[in-house]
Amino acid sequence: MRRNRIWGVLAGVVLGLLGEGCSTPTRVTTISHPTLSGVRLEKVGVMPFLKGRHPTNVKENLNCSLCRLAFDPDSVAMGAESTLTRYVHNTVYNRFEDRVIPMERVMSAYEAIPKDDERDTPLTLARKVGQALGSNLMMLGTVWRFRDKTGSSASSMNPASVAFDIYLVDVRTGEMLWMGNYEETQRALSENIWDANLFFSRGAKWLSANELAQYGVQEVLRQLPL
Repeated sequence: MRRNRIWGVLAGVVLGLLGEGCSTPTRVTTISHPTLSGVRLEKVGVMPFLKGRHPTNVKENLNCSLCRLAFDPDSVAMGAESTLTRYVHNTVYNRFEDRVIPMERVMSAYEAIPKDDERDTPLTLARKVGQALGSNLMMLGTVWRFRDKTGSSASSMNPASVAFDIYLVDVRTGEMLWMGNYEETQRALSENIWDANLFFSRGAKWLSANELAQYGVQEVLRQLPL
C-alpha cells in the first residue's frame, strides 16, 4: 500500500511538471517548398543514402560533389546508410504502396549509372536514377551520425545517437521539394523529464542505433505533406 502511494506521488509530480508548458527537445525539423502542394506523386524511388557531413544550409549536401561529402568515420557506423535506406523505403512503401519503385530496381539503376566523383552530386545522381526509372519524384538522404549504445537495454554508459537528412526532389526540375532532418542522442528519463511520454512509449529502455533510426525515419516521414 505504501509503495502504491509513493508511486502515485511520483506520477503526480511528473504529470505536474509536464503540465507546466515546458517544451520537449526538437528532434525533427522539416522544410517544404511552396510548390510541393501542387505536386502529384506518380512514382517515387528511394536512392541509397550517402554518408555526409552535417550541412550548414539545407541544400549544401544536395549540391556537394561526391568527393567532398566528408564525414567522421568514428561517428557513422558501417552499414548505417544501408540501414536508413531500407527503413525509409519500407516506411514510404507502407504509405504509398504501388507508387513506390521496388528497392531492388532502384539499386540496379543506381549501380548501373556511371559516376564522376568530381562532378556528380547527390542531386544529379537522384535525377539520373529517377529518369532511368521513369519516376517523377526521388527521395534520398545523408547520414552524419550513427553511433550505437554501449551496454544493455536496461543500462548504458554511452547512449545511441543518430542524425540524418531526408530530401524529396523533383526529377524533372531538380527542385528540392521537401527536407526532413532528424537528430537525437537518447537521454535518461532523469535528464529528460519533459519527454516522459516518448520514453515510456519506447519501452522505457535504452535503444540501439537501429531502433533509434527507425523511430527517427517514422517521425520525419510522418510530417511529409503528400
